[in-house]
Amino acid sequence: MAALRINILSNYAGQIWMAAMAVVFLPLYIRILGMEAFGLVGLMLSFQSISQLFDFGIGGATNRELSRRAHDPTLADGARDLVRSSEVVIWLLAVAVGVAIWACSGLMADHWLHLDRMGRGEATHAIAIMGITIALLWPSAFYANCLSGLERQPALNVINAVFATLRYAGVLPVLSAVPSLTAFLWWYALVGALQSITTAIVAWRTLPQGHRPARWSGVELRGSRRFAGGLFAIGLLAMGVSQLDRLSIASLRPLAELGYYTLAISIAAGLGRMVLPMFNAIYPRFSRLVARGEDKMLRELYHLGSQYLAVVVAAVSAVLVVFAHDVLYLWTGNADLSGKVALPLAILVAGSSFNGLMNIPYALQLANGWTRLAMWLNAASLLLGIPFCLWAVPRFGISGAACVWLLANLASVVIGIPIMHRRLLRGEMTEWYLRDVLPPVLAASVVALVLASLLPPLPRSILGVAWLALASLLTLAASALASRSVRTIGLAWLTGWHAS
Repeated sequence: MAALRINILSNYAGQIWMAAMAVVFLPLYIRILGMEAFGLVGLMLSFQSISQLFDFGIGGATNRELSRRAHDPTLADGARDLVRSSEVVIWLLAVAVGVAIWACSGLMADHWLHLDRMGRGEATHAIAIMGITIALLWPSAFYANCLSGLERQPALNVINAVFATLRYAGVLPVLSAVPSLTAFLWWYALVGALQSITTAIVAWRTLPQGHRPARWSGVELRGSRRFAGGLFAIGLLAMGVSQLDRLSIASLRPLAELGYYTLAISIAAGLGRMVLPMFNAIYPRFSRLVARGEDKMLRELYHLGSQYLAVVVAAVSAVLVVFAHDVLYLWTGNADLSGKVALPLAILVAGSSFNGLMNIPYALQLANGWTRLAMWLNAASLLLGIPFCLWAVPRFGISGAACVWLLANLASVVIGIPIMHRRLLRGEMTEWYLRDVLPPVLAASVVALVLASLLPPLPRSILGVAWLALASLLTLAASALASRSVRTIGLAWLTGWHAS
C-alpha cells in the first residue's frame, strides 16, 4: 500500500501543478490573442481529445497488460514486444491524424466555423498547424499509459509538470515577440514533440529487462485486441458525449461563445484533475488484484478508493458550483465575462462531479476486462444527446450545451452503478451509495451553501482569495469528517502525530 500511496500523492502533485499553470496563464492568453482566437485554441483541445480515440484502445490495453506482467520476470520479453509493436502503430496513426486535420483545414474554416473578425486564411492556417501539433503530442499519451501500468507515476508526473510549465509559461516570451495565434500553436507543437520523445525514453528505460531486443509481434497485438476494441468503442462514444457540446456550439453559435465555453471547461477540468490521480493509481492495482484473485483486498480497496475520491470530488465541486461567479471574477477580473460563464460553469462542474464519482467503479470494470456496460451507457447518452443539443443550444446557448454533460453523467450514476453491482462485487452497491458517496456529498453541499449565504460578494483582492480559500478548507473538512474511512484514518494519523 505504501507504493500505491506514493503513486496517488505524486499524481495529485502533478495534477495540481498543471492546474496551477492553467489558472495563471489562460487569462493572459485571452488578453493577448482575443476571445475568437482563444475559441480556436479550445477547438484544438477538442481535436486533441478526439484524436486520442484513434489509438483504438491500444494505450489502455497496454496499461492493463503491463500491470499484470510487470512483476513476473518470465513475461518481460512479451511485455517489451507488446510495447514495441504498439508504438509502431501509434506513431503511424499519429501521422494519419495530423494529415487528416491538415487536409480538412480549409473545409472546416469555410463550412463549419462562424468567423467574425478572423479571416478565412488565418483560420485555415491555424487549423493546419493544429494537425501538426496534435500529431506530435499524441504518442506521449501511449507512453504515459505504459508508465502508469508499470506503476511509475512519480516519474510520469515529473515529465508532465516540466512540459506543462514549458507549454504554459514558455509560450509567453514567444507571444511577447510575435503576438499571434500561429506563434502560439507552433510553440505547442515543439513542446509536444519534446514531450513525446522524453516520455518514450523514460518508458523504455522503466520496462523490465528482457533476454533479447524487443521486436514486432502480431501475436501480442492480437492477444489484447478484444479488450482494446472495447476500450476504443467506449472512448469513441464517451468522446462523442464529451465533445458534443463543444462541436454543437462551434456549429450553431458564434465562435466567441466557444471561447467563453472553453473558459468554463478549463475551470471544470480542474475537477477532473482531482479525479485522474486516483484512477491512474488504482486501476493498475485493481488489474493486479483481479489477476491474482485477491477478492477481499479488492473489495477493501474499492470502498476505500471510492470514499477518498468522493471527499475530493464533493469538496471541490461544491465550492465551484456555489461560488462559480466569484471564482470567475477572482480569476479574470471581468465582471461581464463572469456573468456569462457562471451558470454553464456550475452545470459543467455538477456533471463532472458525477463523472468523477464513477471513476473507481469504471476502473473495476476495466480491471475485469468488462467494457460493455460503459459502452452501452455512452451509446445511449450520445443518441439522446444529439437531438437534445439541436434543441437546447440554439435556445439556451452555452448553458444548454452544458446540460448535455450533466444529464449524461447523472444517468451513469443512477443507472450504471446498479447494473455493475449485479455482476461485480455483488452486495456492495448499498454501501457505495449510502456510505462511500452520500455522506461527503451532503456535508460539502450544506457547508458550501451556508458559507455562500453568510459571506458577502468576494472582492477581487487578497481578501477575496483568502475568503474563498477558507470556504474551500471548511468544505473539505466537512466532507472528510463525513466519510467514515477518511475520518478514521485522519484521526489515527493525528493521534500518532500528537503522540510522537
